[in-house]
Amino acid sequence: MPDQILIVEDDRELRELLVELLSDAGYTALPCASAGAALQTLAAGEGSDLVLTDLIMPGMPGQELLVEVRRRAPELNVVVMTAFGSIESAIELVKAGAFDYLTKPLATDDLLLSVERALTESRARREAARRTRAAGRSILRGFVGESPAMHALYRLIGRAAHSSHPVLITGESGTGKELVARALHAASGRGAFVTVNCGALPENLLESELFGHERGAFTGADRQKDGLFQVADGGTLFLDEIAELPLPLQPKLLRALEQAEVRRVGSVTAQTIDVRLLAATNRTLEQEVELGRFRDDLFWRLNVLQVHVPPLRDRAEDIPLLARHFLARAADEGKIPLRQPSDDKGPQARPVPTRIAQDAMVALTSYPWPGNVRELRNAIYRAATLVTGDEIQLEDLPERIREGGDAAMRVASASRRHITLRELERLYVLEVVRQTQGNKSKAAEILGMDRKTLYRKLEEYRTDDPSLVL
Repeated sequence: MPDQILIVEDDRELRELLVELLSDAGYTALPCASAGAALQTLAAGEGSDLVLTDLIMPGMPGQELLVEVRRRAPELNVVVMTAFGSIESAIELVKAGAFDYLTKPLATDDLLLSVERALTESRARREAARRTRAAGRSILRGFVGESPAMHALYRLIGRAAHSSHPVLITGESGTGKELVARALHAASGRGAFVTVNCGALPENLLESELFGHERGAFTGADRQKDGLFQVADGGTLFLDEIAELPLPLQPKLLRALEQAEVRRVGSVTAQTIDVRLLAATNRTLEQEVELGRFRDDLFWRLNVLQVHVPPLRDRAEDIPLLARHFLARAADEGKIPLRQPSDDKGPQARPVPTRIAQDAMVALTSYPWPGNVRELRNAIYRAATLVTGDEIQLEDLPERIREGGDAAMRVASASRRHITLRELERLYVLEVVRQTQGNKSKAAEILGMDRKTLYRKLEEYRTDDPSLVL
């Protein structure tokens, strides 16, 4: 069955020309004269595979249609056409989720190439989503993201879930490592899910928490206590911030993993356990091993399966979806307070923000998010609290986010050409390195990435352009 392309163009002659071109190329063309008609077609379930829309139209413009299509049908790619092209509008559209951006008058070869690329990518995304759902997408409750990086994560979770081997979950702070641990457990079919933060307790208490203690084992131990390994027997134990585990406890954890048994503090008898161990860290454990802060034998025992959670800056296409998700959650969870009036009549109802203005969304998608998804969630909750109307504006966002968006736009404008998101990132990284006069540590801090990541990116840029001097 031919792919169906929804054409949204208010100019009748151009609309008919596009129908003819795409029909001759073997596609089924569904013409619409307005964004409203296009949304009705989508709502009627016409089975469109791609949306090709004009940007400037009466009523709802193409940019708003793009946002609405991405909200209703995130699997659909959208290609935008306009006679008023600029680098700023191109960046805004790509950030908002457009697959491609074409300027009028349209070149037939460019149009057909863009359409085929968009359809190919959309097919791959739908197939990945289908496989994920078939593997039990319900286990991924709480995840928000349709980027290739997130679909790769979903597939990896599905493959690793049913193993009994330990899993090492890596990723920066705020990326959602505990969410991954809970998804792995949910798909495993095991019993209890027990979690402990290794950095939250002193060493003596942590040992007792993990392995339990006998009565009289130490001052204050007035009764026997099971440790979390015993509590998790038959289930999953999640050790968050595993890099914080004190060195003296590491061989005891290794023994528990190797022998499948634990011994309470003060006991001479070991107990057999059946526990699947998940561990998470925002540090590079290989470096911790080199520094003598983490045992290499424990590292290799934990690192049987590794799941890396991508930072938010590496999946910028998910930011609009996440931002709208957190805005809806802010309203559902009562994060938006009632406004206090100037008189004594008590709190009054206030408009609940339901939208994010386009310039605010551009700033959100341009900011590097060193605090990742957690920082984005907090920024949206803050904006939802401060906003006075029903739409979050640019001025409602924290200053650091507004400035980050401005910097990205200045870099993009200076290039004076249409560029991809990868090229935009390259320009922005090099500009920050230049502004810090080559201070990689300072540049990494501004960019919200660790130095190792920055060095890797700079090496990639040198490989692409050997003449680059840094």
